[in-house]
Amino acid sequence: MAAPRLGAAPAETNLILLLYLDTRRRGAVSEAVKDASISLMAAHSSVDAESLDMPKDVHQRVSTTSSQDSELSNESSDDKHTNSGYWPLIATKDQIPAWLRDNDFIITGHPMPTYSYARSFRLWRCLHMETMNIWTHLLGSAGFVVLGLSGYALGRTWTSSTLTPGDRFAFGLSLTSAALCFGLSTTFHTLRSHSYHVHHFWGKMDIFGICILALGGGMSATYYAWTCQTRIRNMYWALNACAAAAAGASLSDTGGGGSKMRTLRGSVFTLLAISAMLPIVHRSGNLGWTESCRQFGVQWFLGEVLALLVGVSLFVGRVPERFAPGSFDIWFHSHQLFHTFAVIGTVFHVVGLNVGLQYKLANPGC
Repeated sequence: MAAPRLGAAPAETNLILLLYLDTRRRGAVSEAVKDASISLMAAHSSVDAESLDMPKDVHQRVSTTSSQDSELSNESSDDKHTNSGYWPLIATKDQIPAWLRDNDFIITGHPMPTYSYARSFRLWRCLHMETMNIWTHLLGSAGFVVLGLSGYALGRTWTSSTLTPGDRFAFGLSLTSAALCFGLSTTFHTLRSHSYHVHHFWGKMDIFGICILALGGGMSATYYAWTCQTRIRNMYWALNACAAAAAGASLSDTGGGGSKMRTLRGSVFTLLAISAMLPIVHRSGNLGWTESCRQFGVQWFLGEVLALLVGVSLFVGRVPERFAPGSFDIWFHSHQLFHTFAVIGTVFHVVGLNVGLQYKLANPGC
């Protein structure tokens, strides 16, 4: 048997290990000696458990102990970077933990873990990579809340024969889903650097908000596209609801990031988008382009789709920061542009709903 490599271990370590070897040769190793040896060898990397010809169970316990100590060391290392001051720390991509890294082309402006809700919300008053992400959707959410309240107040002044419960439902659903989606997105980008578990919880809420927006947008547009064909309208509403439920169910995975789960989620959200647009395409095929523009504003829904496609394409392609890493760290990187186009697309959607409402008011009945 090769001699054990004791290296520079302290005298007490050597003593315990020698005692272990001696008692092992006699065939009687006490649990106390065994446990002491495991703890000391895990603490000193210079001592190799295999070189001592240890039993398999003892060797596994040494490895487990060393692994746990390594994890604790990493946590302690992260704690060294924890900001205990008033303002959150802003760092480079090489200084943030792995769970905060999602874009290698953004070099600086990364908020460090705050471990404080108060400090996280102070990010609203700092310049960093999330500044534009937060404010585009914060203002968007607030804007749709104001628009919804204004529309509700205006609707109360109209006669019941002018504005039907269906109209209130369509606009209320669309504006509420937009406000919720952008509000959840704002919260996620505010708290994503709070801590690991808070980051992943609000990441799921962010995706849940997208499900809500797609459901509200699809059902409200379907209402005006098929306002007189209730059977077809209800069929598409059921499809919208099932697709949104499937997308929401995909959030139950907590494994966080396997390729199979990404493929599943991508497929589910593709189905969600198709279910939202299918009734619009179907109705446009029946009416033709000109009449579809006049009756329910299909051109605005097309503009919404194009805005979202541009935003998603920039986001997936990491454009423009891919071509000039470090130049778009604070302003106008791909995620911020995606947020901007999402708000623009939702505004187009509301304008399209208004076209449908005006046509319905001018042409009552079916």
